[in-house]
Amino acid sequence: MKHLAEKYHAGQFRKGKEKLPYIVHPQAVAETLLAWGESSHSPAIQIAWGHDLLEDTGVSDAEILAVSSQYVLDTIKLLTHREDMEKRRYLMVIAGSSNRDAFLVKMADRICNAKDFRALKGDLYAFQYLHEADCLHNAADEFLPEEDTVVQNALDAWKDLDGALRRNAQKDITRGCLLGGAAGDALGAPVEFMTKAQILQKYGKNGVTDYVEFADGTGSITDDTQMTLFTAEGILRAYVRYQEKGLCGPQTVVRFAYLRWLKTQGISVGSMPDFVNSGWLINEKCLYQWRAPGMTCINALRESKTAKPADNNSKGCGTVMRVAPIGLSLDPEKAYEFGCECSAITHGHPTGITAGGAFAMLIAYLHAGKTLQESLDRTEKHLEQFADAAETLAAIRKARTAADITELGEGWVAEEALAIGIYCALQHPWDFKAGVLQAVNITGDSDSTGSITGNILGAINGENAIPENWRSKLREYRIVSQIADDVHLLVENRPDGHVTSNWWDKYPGC
Repeated sequence: MKHLAEKYHAGQFRKGKEKLPYIVHPQAVAETLLAWGESSHSPAIQIAWGHDLLEDTGVSDAEILAVSSQYVLDTIKLLTHREDMEKRRYLMVIAGSSNRDAFLVKMADRICNAKDFRALKGDLYAFQYLHEADCLHNAADEFLPEEDTVVQNALDAWKDLDGALRRNAQKDITRGCLLGGAAGDALGAPVEFMTKAQILQKYGKNGVTDYVEFADGTGSITDDTQMTLFTAEGILRAYVRYQEKGLCGPQTVVRFAYLRWLKTQGISVGSMPDFVNSGWLINEKCLYQWRAPGMTCINALRESKTAKPADNNSKGCGTVMRVAPIGLSLDPEKAYEFGCECSAITHGHPTGITAGGAFAMLIAYLHAGKTLQESLDRTEKHLEQFADAAETLAAIRKARTAADITELGEGWVAEEALAIGIYCALQHPWDFKAGVLQAVNITGDSDSTGSITGNILGAINGENAIPENWRSKLREYRIVSQIADDVHLLVENRPDGHVTSNWWDKYPGC
């Protein structure tokens, strides 16, 4: 099989800066299996050498049979990705086949490719590529024999690579998500209350293509990102409180963070405790700007006495546009629950609450390396459990099937803003700029739809996908960047396990 592979892959080259002969890949897959302890006489080694032959060359079945067996040929066919089959479905077929050799070869293939992608495209891309095939890893316990050391070595290699990629990848996801949301917010701010026709008339046939609000070409965040920053601050303070005191009501801690935001809007609420004025974020003077804040949030916080759900029937998009940090700091199911709880602080309508939870869950899946499509599938499946989430679920499904963005509304309410953000991300999954510009050049709540789309596409593509001038000319770049790094870190500890004094000063546990 090795000689057949060398013959048919001759003249083919791997993608990348260096023009490497393609044969290095099947060779690496075979050598990986051998390193895991697979016998050199195993059919898996033959399959490893030939696993790309049917997909990438003109080899015939008869030629493969002549040097192997029907089993080897059938397994190579199983591993051949047909053009008419979605990649995720293809991987699930392999995972469900109960074919040990197909499983091992595809695991080795995925790991070898991920290592190559790490060198070519960085940790984030490799992390996402690896986790696109999570179904393989998860299937191992269900059908593979116990005490198979080769299989165990394959699983260990997967975990080792995941561990090597995860920290840098998730830092990039976090920074991309929060800075992307801030950029989308700033791009949409000056056109929030304009129709699309008015936008095109004022800014030309392509509408807004850069920051246009200020004469110096800079952009500035609105209440969307302001509240996102204070959501993040509340989460970080809750982590500190739980670690140092052993108990915490995180919804209450986030509510106090929102009261700090309310103070930046020039509104005081009764006799607030002294700790409402603590921490670093409240002292950032550039946040003390009235940037068209949602009056539902203002009124609910002004009237609230505790962290009980808001006494209103609003489903404004103020829930969705602020909860991305929740998805960046919790696993998906917990993110949904806490996203709902934090949404309920200001909005009482079930759809406003569940849309916030759904967006937090979606971000959490992206943070875990899932694809956008799979993240949406899993979020939909979760929402199916709750009758109150029917309107949110319908909006997400509509976003995935709509022929035009105008079918989704204008984004003033939670499920519409969420749907528009998802739609634009699906239209341009690998093009941050195009997706965000589509989101802001609408008749509707342009800063919120830009922010939500920016969160999603920033999480998928990382910080460097955001145009450099959109980052450098964002007036609040330093603040958003600092919060992003702190959300990624979550807590800074001393050697004895307690929070450092510096971290306590930044995020007091109260």
